[in-house]
Amino acid sequence: MFKYLGPDRIDVLESNHIRFTQPADFNDPFEFKPIISTLASKTEIDEIFEEEISEIVHHEIKKFSASMRNLIPPSELEETIRQLFKQQRSAIEENFEKMGGITATTFNEQSNRLIGVLSLSELSTNLLMWSHYAHSHKGFCIGFDSTAQFFNQRRSESDEFYHLRKVEYSTHRPTNRMTQLDGTSLLLVKSDDWHYEQEWRMCARLKDAEKVIESTPYPIHLFEFPRTAVKEVILGACIENDFKNQLLAIIRKKYSHATVKQAHISPTEFKLEFTEL
Repeated sequence: MFKYLGPDRIDVLESNHIRFTQPADFNDPFEFKPIISTLASKTEIDEIFEEEISEIVHHEIKKFSASMRNLIPPSELEETIRQLFKQQRSAIEENFEKMGGITATTFNEQSNRLIGVLSLSELSTNLLMWSHYAHSHKGFCIGFDSTAQFFNQRRSESDEFYHLRKVEYSTHRPTNRMTQLDGTSLLLVKSDDWHYEQEWRMCARLKDAEKVIESTPYPIHLFEFPRTAVKEVILGACIENDFKNQLLAIIRKKYSHATVKQAHISPTEFKLEFTEL
């Protein structure tokens, strides 16, 4: 897995700390903004009501005096509650829809306070990625070992954090009920326009960061990764000599086990070629 970085991010290799970024600081404004149409479907509302009505009746009956309980059979109270439910059904559905929108907004606001994301790519050869994220090919690209423990800290099957997952791309923005939401629909779906990035991501709790640098509009949360997780470092095709020498000195000192490559512009095709240094 690869991380493209500009020259100003040489600190990643110097300190072996990397940022997990809040969704609102991404370059995609749709990140972590689910469309929640409603909390539950009509069928689910009915099922919930049927599951709860006996308990509701039992709870309400207990409020009555002993003499009143003898006058009002549970079956009659249940029927009364059913009638009230039918009368209020439209209002319930409308409120569920409103609450769906409120829930989506709350999730987005809270995720920027609680969740950070490390984005990596399957590819080290993408021309656009080198241009967009490595300062027009003047930066570098770190090749990480995706089998390293750092990327495999999942604690349970339902754990959404600390393990790499592949981003899914869609031509349609997902719309879900609250009862349908899962980690994929919340954290891992992007527009098909971003397909070229071939992204994998790992989410983390920002409170677990080893370092926090105050910044505007969002603080920078840095997580330490083991140096052994770095397999290779690729130097951009347009890297400047001073920065190249500075980068190579760090690699030789701290990542002597890693392969170092230099990217070159192909003389005949729209692609990059690589030579090992």
